[in-house]
Amino acid sequence: MGTEAAVPWAGSGALVEGDGRTHIHTALMGASLVQPGLVAATQGEALVAMLPTVTVLAIGGGSIMDRGAPAVLPLVEELVEARRAYELVVGVSGGARLRHVFSVALDLGLPTGGLAQLAGACEEQNVAMLQQLLARHNAVMLKRDDFADVALYLRGGMLPLVISVPPYHYWEPPPQSGRLPENGSDLGMLLTAEALGAPRLILLKDQDGLYDADPVDEPTARLIPEISAGALLAAGLPSLPFDRAMVETLQHTRFVREVVLINGLRRGALLAALRGEAVGSRILAGGV
Repeated sequence: MGTEAAVPWAGSGALVEGDGRTHIHTALMGASLVQPGLVAATQGEALVAMLPTVTVLAIGGGSIMDRGAPAVLPLVEELVEARRAYELVVGVSGGARLRHVFSVALDLGLPTGGLAQLAGACEEQNVAMLQQLLARHNAVMLKRDDFADVALYLRGGMLPLVISVPPYHYWEPPPQSGRLPENGSDLGMLLTAEALGAPRLILLKDQDGLYDADPVDEPTARLIPEISAGALLAAGLPSLPFDRAMVETLQHTRFVREVVLINGLRRGALLAALRGEAVGSRILAGGV
């Protein structure tokens, strides 16, 4: 248990015998997997991204889907155009429907894990609506069990659609206050992008980017075109247009290099972001 620092992570691969069993000589042998030094030593650089050319999109439920046809149909047209040139995986959050489910569940006294379990089922309704709008363009709902088949879907010319809430379900970590899950849809889409090895996550919401104050309450609020995740947390802004847990996690991602927040109600913003143009706000991975 105490020899972790003396044994290199790569190890010699030599076989160790003598106690009636045969072991492979590595730092993990007989060590606790929660020791900080051992965990740090496993941070290898030779990581393999599943889909390094994919861009993950997250469509806001309350900001986009709940607005109905005037907001959704133009975005659908832009998605159809975008997928001709880019490999995309699209996620959708729950919006007002999710808030209603949370309200009823809180009234019934369900714990945080129960709320998280309900969130995924609620979001599937928005995914189903988007899939039907895009069905003639080969959109397909991606179930959790089919996650490893994303590459096959893309190579087959399909557009995978996923729910965005992270699959913590009953194992949702207790929040710092209240009972609502802190790990929401924005974090879920970041985890999806990281698991796929995608370098970029684009959030489509109903504001032009990240501001130094809430633009609804402060008309003089200034747009922040680019900031690192660490600097954003250090700034201590009173409110954010996305999950704070997403920003905290973005400090430690290995594949996702940036999250781009754009206004999904502005026609052309998505295509501009995919082309790498300066649109919206970029939150860069890493610390201050």
